[in-house]
Amino acid sequence: MKTRTMKGRWLAAWLALPLTGCALGSVRQVKVDALGPYDEARGVTVEVKGEVPDALKQDLQESFQRGVETRARRPADASGEPLRLELRVVEASSPEAQSTTVSEQAAEKARTVFGLTEFEKKSGRLAIEGLLLAPGGEERLGLVRWESAGNPPDLASRAGREAGEALGREMDTRREDFVTRRAADERLFLTPTALTLEPGEVVLSNDELLLFRLGVGLGRRVQFDVWGGGLPIPAAAGVPLFAVHAAGGAGAAGLGVLGAFDLGLKVKLLDESRYLPGVSASYDFLNLFAGAVGGGGIVVLGHGVAGGGTAGAAGANLQFNLFSVVAGKHFGNFQLTAGAYVLDNHHFIPQNAAITVGAVGAGGDDVGGGTGSSSTPIPRIPTQVQAFVGAQYVLGPHSELAMELFPRQPFRDSFGTTGVRWLLGADAPRGPVAFDRLRVRIDVAALWVYLPPSEDGRRGGTPFPLPWVGLGLYKL
Repeated sequence: MKTRTMKGRWLAAWLALPLTGCALGSVRQVKVDALGPYDEARGVTVEVKGEVPDALKQDLQESFQRGVETRARRPADASGEPLRLELRVVEASSPEAQSTTVSEQAAEKARTVFGLTEFEKKSGRLAIEGLLLAPGGEERLGLVRWESAGNPPDLASRAGREAGEALGREMDTRREDFVTRRAADERLFLTPTALTLEPGEVVLSNDELLLFRLGVGLGRRVQFDVWGGGLPIPAAAGVPLFAVHAAGGAGAAGLGVLGAFDLGLKVKLLDESRYLPGVSASYDFLNLFAGAVGGGGIVVLGHGVAGGGTAGAAGANLQFNLFSVVAGKHFGNFQLTAGAYVLDNHHFIPQNAAITVGAVGAGGDDVGGGTGSSSTPIPRIPTQVQAFVGAQYVLGPHSELAMELFPRQPFRDSFGTTGVRWLLGADAPRGPVAFDRLRVRIDVAALWVYLPPSEDGRRGGTPFPLPWVGLGLYKL
């Protein structure tokens, strides 16, 4: 029984590794920021730092230089100052004794593969860290970490080559990028940006407790999303809450419920360059399941699906084709976006409203009377266009401010968001788990709508904030 339990624990751990991110092998970490602004940089100069023998320094410098130059292609006509690479020897400890048995050698390799060399150093250890810096400055553009169990002089050439090649491959990938993408940069609160998820990047998020999203980066330009769940919508006095891609809402006295299932595909059409904005477009198959409790019906982009009163719409099923296009441009830590949603109701699946008769009487014979129900088709809702603009300002590595505006006519029907986003996560892997590739996103925002004057005159027209809270886990 004990053996079976141990096997179950090991199996669970191995299944969990792909979900949390793995950091296996001697190259523990490598990342590079956008190198487009430095396209005139001529190659990379490597300098080794640390209190180690000159022979070890020379081996590391020469092997790293060859490795990075082999993989990091630079423009042939580049004539600017080269990028700088500071290679620091974190640790170079000699083994206490040579590993002679097969079990000792296997254990040494296992510690290297799973990143556990710092916990057992009797077989020796070499750990290096390379920082990629801008020409003539201290701005960090990338880093690479490498470590292995063994005798440092024997490991030096392999360490420099593998670390240099790993950094060079990432440099080649980023050499034409002008934007360093962070976790959650593919959208603000309710609107997309021109960026897409990175290849293999996965996000699982939740907004307002009930709306879930699973997103996957399928390539450098393609992103796939699945949305599902529901949102309770405060609908007093006809206040709209645009929840799923700013497309749905309820307008009634009482409580509205908006459920949704959405399949979306987003494609980056144009990469942001030094002068031009990035552009992306997306299509969503959006199915809404809506219900209202109270005296009103369902409202989508201001259009009533069914009326209220004694013959109100108790529920509805609507299918939309949602198109969007957005352009975004970065100016240092500031980003400006602009785009539009196009909501089309040429549905592929049937849509209808469930009508309850006599359930909410206005007094007289209907109150407490019998009820009946039927289903009636919903006429096609006219195609709607909703423009939006957004702005984002990065305060630091873990926080940023953002706002969005959805202008409408008349302007009092416009709405928007203001809020803050936090990104939490580690800066280095721990053992076999790549904690540096995990980020937790926390959004806290206010969704601002216009509250019209009350009929009794006690309340005048005024902006009114509704809370917006989101949480997401990103595997980079």
